[in-house]
Amino acid sequence: MSETLRFEAFSSMVEPEFWSGLAHHKLHSARLDTARTVVRGEFSGGRRHAVRGNSAEPTQRLAVPARLRVNQGAWEAAQGNTQQQAGAVGVNGYLHNTNTIEEFKKRDKGELLRDAGAEILEAIRSGRATQTPELLWPFLLLSFADLKKYHFYHWFAFPAVTADPPDMATEAPAPLSSFVSRSSDLEHLLTTFAGSSVCAQGAFVARYYPSNVDNPWRVGPLSEWSEIYGSDKAEDGGIALLGFVDPSSHSTRPGWPLRNMLTWLRHCHPEAANVNILCFRDTALLAGGAVDGATLVQQCESIVLRVNVTPVASLTSECQVSGWERNEKQKLVPRIVNLSSTMDPVRLAESALDLNLQLMRWRLAPSIDLAKIAGTRALLVGAGTLGAYTARVLLAWGMRKITFVDNGRVSFSNPARQPLYDFEDSLDGGKPKAEAAASSMRKIFPNVDSQGIQMTIPMPGHSISASEMDSTRATVARLDELVASHDVIFLLTDSRESRWLPTLLGTLHRKIVICVALGFDSYVAMRHGVYAHDDDFEPMGAPKAADSNEAVRLGCYFCNDVVAPTDSLSDRTLDQQCTVTRPGLAPIASGTAVELLTTILQHPQGGHAPPAAPGANDGAGEFGDPEHQIRGYLLGFRQHAIVGQASSLCTACSPSVINAYRQHGFDFLLRAFNNTLVSEDAPH
Repeated sequence: MSETLRFEAFSSMVEPEFWSGLAHHKLHSARLDTARTVVRGEFSGGRRHAVRGNSAEPTQRLAVPARLRVNQGAWEAAQGNTQQQAGAVGVNGYLHNTNTIEEFKKRDKGELLRDAGAEILEAIRSGRATQTPELLWPFLLLSFADLKKYHFYHWFAFPAVTADPPDMATEAPAPLSSFVSRSSDLEHLLTTFAGSSVCAQGAFVARYYPSNVDNPWRVGPLSEWSEIYGSDKAEDGGIALLGFVDPSSHSTRPGWPLRNMLTWLRHCHPEAANVNILCFRDTALLAGGAVDGATLVQQCESIVLRVNVTPVASLTSECQVSGWERNEKQKLVPRIVNLSSTMDPVRLAESALDLNLQLMRWRLAPSIDLAKIAGTRALLVGAGTLGAYTARVLLAWGMRKITFVDNGRVSFSNPARQPLYDFEDSLDGGKPKAEAAASSMRKIFPNVDSQGIQMTIPMPGHSISASEMDSTRATVARLDELVASHDVIFLLTDSRESRWLPTLLGTLHRKIVICVALGFDSYVAMRHGVYAHDDDFEPMGAPKAADSNEAVRLGCYFCNDVVAPTDSLSDRTLDQQCTVTRPGLAPIASGTAVELLTTILQHPQGGHAPPAAPGANDGAGEFGDPEHQIRGYLLGFRQHAIVGQASSLCTACSPSVINAYRQHGFDFLLRAFNNTLVSEDAPH
């Protein structure tokens, strides 16, 4: 008997976690880089599964396709962790991830195979494959990840250097259980494998001694060919075999790895023209514990082949390579995995938000620290038009902690101008604004940590009665706690005096404070100066900025005031009670304020960053140096950047005011609430 040796092709089995890893790799590591990436896969010995029939039908053993498994552990190869399951053979794969679906379709598949075949031959000729047999079985993965839809287009290849004329099987395959003389010899072989690492390497040489009852097997790695397989060993009566872990469960066909094993053999040992091949499939038994001989004979799946190897000199081509995976209909076409319907919608939303931000790093802002932005805790004092737009832009930047403070309720005029509210929020007297805003944020993005605090902020010029004393004291303590527990404070209220206490507390806790105010067709977005250290709260003029011997601290919203803030809410007409502005102004001002914050966060000096120099378009940060004040005008569509120094007489941020509060606490504030002159009269 002599017939062409036929092989059972590999099929891929990819766990969904691998695709999540690919998405993360594309976004955070590869970006636009299409260079191949090493991933990890594994295969085990082939098994047939027993399927019980009814009483009239015997139990059948059905073959399982030869699988190469790829899971989340595939990405650990980058960290050098190549651990695989017990009894499995780990192999390297080469991921070629494209940037567009057109690139995926046009990629030269033949070239990829030829390059892989050339690498296999080089590993064989250099001797590296003898030392590391897994180099004989690399796999390729051509892919395109559509991260907007979570569709993954892919095509696996298992490169095999083919022989023409083909290698020939000269005898019918024999079950290993009938090849050996005794069932105990099977037990000895399994024991030998369990006590060494040769099986995990995927290939080995062996010599079987039928007459030796006590020690019938000698097994070693390919590098011990001469010691175990060499022709000079024939005199001892043993039978030499070349073995490999065979993923096939077909009764007569060996698995795909044998193709490159035979290529190795014809190049490295041309003298072995006719060989015995042990297709070892019983890797599952290695981890299953001791099995008695009779049961082992029944469960043994391994087979032995006799193969006539085509010599290199007879090949029509030295590097013919095949191996692209066929689909279920045996057609050579790529496949697509759609994970959008199986993924948690919340996780999809998070991935989609992360996608838009990570894309900035691909080309436009490669050094941006998105984690720093996402980890910033924002306190929004005011949940009206400015607060709603500011919150949406913060969320678009990926911030996960956003807290609202407001004392109002949603009115019928709000939903059209404030994007966090709808008509339902204004019914029955209106929902509390802060709570409604936080609830809306969680509906927009469930993973945001958003809270609403219903609070009336005590203000200068707004007297506190005796009955309000305890509640006001508690409000001040709560606001102080909120300011201390957040990283940035946005002042977005309608009146000047409502910004005074948050300004003072933000200064005391050395927080980044961003203030936004609107006119009819103009706005200002500004950052407050930040004290560098606690000992800078000294009544000796304006403190110096951090890391600078000359530049002074930037001014706050109140630094240019001639008088302290007072009651601006009483005795006002209807147009004065409402914030009357051109409708397009608030989103412009809010967006500018948030972009000012991100510029600060990306600057190495953070809140102490110096303002941008006049006419400068760059700076130390990823987005340059942050401005101090941005004033914009819709009339003429103009915008100006202004720099103002902190005032030593400021009623909100000067050292004398801060020290007065530190010394007298609530009593100092109470005098300010009841008498607007107190803050001006604080000792300087």
